[in-house]
Amino acid sequence: MTPTTSPRLERMHASSLADRARDMIRNAIYEGRLVPNERLTIEHIAAELGISRTPVREALKALESDGIVKLLPHKGAVVQRFDKDEIQDRYTVRAVLEGLAGELACRNKAGELAEVLGRNCAALARMINITDRDDLHAVGELVRLNGEFHDTILKAADSATTVRALSSLQMPMAYRIYTWRSIERAQVSLEFHQEIVSGFREKNPALVRKLLENHIADARDFLVSDEMAGMKPN
Repeated sequence: MTPTTSPRLERMHASSLADRARDMIRNAIYEGRLVPNERLTIEHIAAELGISRTPVREALKALESDGIVKLLPHKGAVVQRFDKDEIQDRYTVRAVLEGLAGELACRNKAGELAEVLGRNCAALARMINITDRDDLHAVGELVRLNGEFHDTILKAADSATTVRALSSLQMPMAYRIYTWRSIERAQVSLEFHQEIVSGFREKNPALVRKLLENHIADARDFLVSDEMAGMKPN
């Protein structure tokens, strides 16, 4: 007798395949391997993952709900390019959440974080001084150090809810590369980071919260400013 699989197990298997496809596509977008307006075809993704097209369709639907891709009727999808209103909203919400994370982290581990984040700032300053804005590998290292700074604070906040919320607001690598290619903007971010470290050294949760809110709001204003309206992140 040929063994059969229950409908419930089949649904669970299909769901896990869709999750796998969703994670693969999302990571490729966040890491810059897929860029805004790039076309995604269901057949290509299915072939690459060695799965059927059905879980890929489900994955793209989930990513559309997250605002990461845009479905095209009978044509797969494209990587979403955020308009100014979307960027404004994402960064405004992110400012509040990162401010909260900073306050919690300062209450939990102010002294320890001041040391760790201070070393990160020193590494970032050295990298800024030697970075050629046209060397995308070097710019990527600036992005990595910046992410390490913020992730360290978020981890120390010890708030799973805040982690989940901020994960949904993460910007694709193309946008982060665009911002950090401006050495002037990199210097502004470094100065914010150094002030935030000072807030941790002073063990002042309210100050850390305010500085992080201002830091994210400043990045938002840069991206949505009139002169950046025609940006082409790539």
